Amino acid sequence: MDGRVAKPFGQGARPGTTRRAWFGRLALGGIGIAGSALLAACGGDAPPAAPVAPTAAAKAAPTTAPAVAPTTAPAATPVPTKAATVAEIRLHGSTAGAEGEYWPKIVEKFNARGGKTKVTFEAWPPDQNNVPAAVTLGAAGSLGDVMRLVATSNFSQMAARGFLADLGPAVARDKADLSVFYPAATETLRFRGKQFGLPHIAHPGFCGLFINQDIWAQAGVEEPDEANWTFGQMQETLRKVQARRGEGQWALFPATLIQHLTVAARAFGGNIIDKDGKKAIIAAPEALAGVEILANLITRDRVSPAPGVLQGADQANFISGQVAAMWTNFGVINGLRKQAQGVRWKVVMGPKGTQGRGFFTGVDSASQNAASKAPDNAFEVVQYIVSKEVSLGWFDYGFAPGARMDTWTDPKVAADDAFKVFAKAFTEASPFFLPDNGLIVDYNGAINKELGPLWKGEMPVKDALENARRAGQEVLDRTAG
Repeated sequence: MDGRVAKPFGQGARPGTTRRAWFGRLALGGIGIAGSALLAACGGDAPPAAPVAPTAAAKAAPTTAPAVAPTTAPAATPVPTKAATVAEIRLHGSTAGAEGEYWPKIVEKFNARGGKTKVTFEAWPPDQNNVPAAVTLGAAGSLGDVMRLVATSNFSQMAARGFLADLGPAVARDKADLSVFYPAATETLRFRGKQFGLPHIAHPGFCGLFINQDIWAQAGVEEPDEANWTFGQMQETLRKVQARRGEGQWALFPATLIQHLTVAARAFGGNIIDKDGKKAIIAAPEALAGVEILANLITRDRVSPAPGVLQGADQANFISGQVAAMWTNFGVINGLRKQAQGVRWKVVMGPKGTQGRGFFTGVDSASQNAASKAPDNAFEVVQYIVSKEVSLGWFDYGFAPGARMDTWTDPKVAADDAFKVFAKAFTEASPFFLPDNGLIVDYNGAINKELGPLWKGEMPVKDALENARRAGQEVLDRTAG
């Protein structure tokens, strides 16, 4: 990555949809009017005329045949026809960043096609008391027909509570081709054996290490060889970078989020939750091997501060030079291109453990309300959202180009120095495991709380992970809702 800066998005974009006019045809039946003779009486008091005797001709039998009855039935009166019904579909999504600019355009293009479906975009309202807006709307019976959900937050909650439709039957009926998506993305959205969404946006998780090339050069270290880079080599390199840092400056922003734990645990054959989403396994030896490295970066190697020491997010600290590297996903690329003028940066794939790199697949779903009154129309919208045209369009707004292999490998994406790293990482990413009861936010919160003492160096890694496992299991044993 050469640190080039893209032009900022257009400001003040408004949701704009074209209204499609429709007309019914009205057939009007004609009204027949029969004429009749009118007899008028005159001369008020005059006596009536004498009857006239019938003539001989009048008495004679008719000599002509009776009139022949019609051989065809009279034309039926036309019945007025009804205008074609147009289904109104409500689509929920965010208005933050690229979404606020692109969703209205997606809706506008869909409605411009005409047809029997019209979409209206509705932004998610704010979450209330840590309860996702989608859950609140679902419980109140006011949820829209189609929505964008996030696998690492509200998707499994919505699925576990029964708010989402299983799209499997519609996929089979319409012969929708799911092979266009990365298999790990589709599999992540298969919850309890049912397909509660199609992949709308996907990425290979926290797979990228973003480095400040100037700081690394000043430290005299070579940029990582991502083909062979290991966790051990990463530790050694970061120690060298840290040795050249000033007071209050660090080599790496702390890697302590659930996503970091997942990658590190998987790289050594472990995980933080089992595949069925019913068992917390973060304290298993394989997971411990990876998490211990993350803890050592803070407490032993001192190349990262403990969480909370630095003010602000990783991207802001990276741009300011407070940290020389950050370990995250594709989401920071657009921000760096707009805000990091003068900073030479590059992204490489994360290091390898004994069992690979441990990458997982982050997915945003295009899901459908199980209570939609127009399910077929809603599924039409879902399919449009995940189409190649719409998916590739996200890339033009600095976002991930959907969840399709034919968009992530598109020449336009392949030519981008940063995104092509994530496209390559996709080949090593596996499905992300979700709690069976849908309580992913609670589960992650319980894990994070118990690991606080570990990052401060106040508890051995084995004890901290056991506490985290116990707290996580308590959450998994609860019922959804």
